[in-house]
Amino acid sequence: MRGFRAVHWGDLKIIAIMKPCSKNIDRESGFTLIEIIASMVIFALMFTLAGMGIVMAAKGYVITKESAHMAQKAQLAMTRINRELMEITTIAAVSDSTQPTYIIYDHIDGRRAIAKDEDGSDIKMFFNLGSAQTTLPPLSDGDILIDDVTQFTLSYYESDSTTLWVFDPDKIKELSSVDVVVVMSRADSGVGVKTFSTTVRPRNTGS
Repeated sequence: MRGFRAVHWGDLKIIAIMKPCSKNIDRESGFTLIEIIASMVIFALMFTLAGMGIVMAAKGYVITKESAHMAQKAQLAMTRINRELMEITTIAAVSDSTQPTYIIYDHIDGRRAIAKDEDGSDIKMFFNLGSAQTTLPPLSDGDILIDDVTQFTLSYYESDSTTLWVFDPDKIKELSSVDVVVVMSRADSGVGVKTFSTTVRPRNTGS
């Protein structure tokens, strides 16, 4: 409490206001242990979420890059197969349902073959085969056209595009189109299965 005291100094009267001599003890501010732990948990969650975002972004980039690379390889292979089959003059042999897909054909530049490696994931091309050869040479002798292939199919059709053409070298004129399907997959890339297809219409078979 404040006190009052009258002080006389001659004719001058001074009233002094006496303040009690007391000390204000300021309470120091700071963090409690609970606040520190809560802050650490929040920061840990933030860093975890940020890390997950970076990982997902990096994974998405890798998948996009691998997918584009796979599509580019497939496009190059399909373009080459299209050009090869477009120029065939006759077909010497084709695979049946019990064999890996292959075709042996006469090209304007000689007898050639395209086949899927039975024990691997490659489609290979064979050049300069004998003029009377109707069987595939050793697969190790072929040149790899494309890899990472899980399925390769060739379907042959007559002019109506619905009736299957039954292999017969003497009926090559009845062959109108060849449907080519290539299925690719890379388990280590995360891209998954990709299917690519094209239709080839031979122009030197006399049809």
